[in-house]
Amino acid sequence: MCAHNEEKYIRKALESVFLQIVKPEKVVLVLDRCVDKTSEIASEFPVEIIEKKFKKWNNSYAENLEIARQRVSSDFLAIVDADVVLEPDYFKNLLAEIREEDACISGKIVTKSKTILGRLLSFWEKTYVVSPSKRPRGCALLIRKSLFDKIGGFADVPAPDTYVQDTALKLRYKIRITSNAIAYHTREITLKKAIKGQFLAGIARHIQRKGLVRTFLHSLVRLRPFVFIGYVYSILTRRKEAS
Repeated sequence: MCAHNEEKYIRKALESVFLQIVKPEKVVLVLDRCVDKTSEIASEFPVEIIEKKFKKWNNSYAENLEIARQRVSSDFLAIVDADVVLEPDYFKNLLAEIREEDACISGKIVTKSKTILGRLLSFWEKTYVVSPSKRPRGCALLIRKSLFDKIGGFADVPAPDTYVQDTALKLRYKIRITSNAIAYHTREITLKKAIKGQFLAGIARHIQRKGLVRTFLHSLVRLRPFVFIGYVYSILTRRKEAS
């Protein structure tokens, strides 16, 4: 779990991890330059806290995940975002369904919000059923350690969980999502954050060499227009840098 000033959400996230039917062997929490009470709240739980005061990679979230990964030696590693609450049987159900050929698996993520924008986001999530590429969700993702043994860990990229899945597919693993495990995204989304998130996702898609047409269709079908805008911005920026 990685956190940057998550005092509003961290307690419920950690509670849900420790209320799992299948208990984690170890919980590592990377606190990325927090200046609020996140550390104070997290210290109430039996977690290994790493206070990060620096940034060496271009992408802080990827760096945080790699720092945590190096502290874990179990057969499976789980990413749980600091604003996600898991149902108690979340990991039990994932472990029951993951197959030998699966590199990673996630459950269904439901936005739990009372705001108008949050409800719109919840509606948007329903477009996932018509997506041509149904990927596990990175905010509550279970990954095989053997995959990391082959690829050497997370990469310094904008969407490290997507990188892991793309690399797994190239290595002929499969990825899986199941509706039998449910987690809740509890963050109250603002319009600014929603737009920024889409924009950065578009940049990530270009860096990861997703096709232009494919990205356009993704933006259209999934009702995410700023993904395509971010993709085009990344194209133009990189061409300018190259010239």
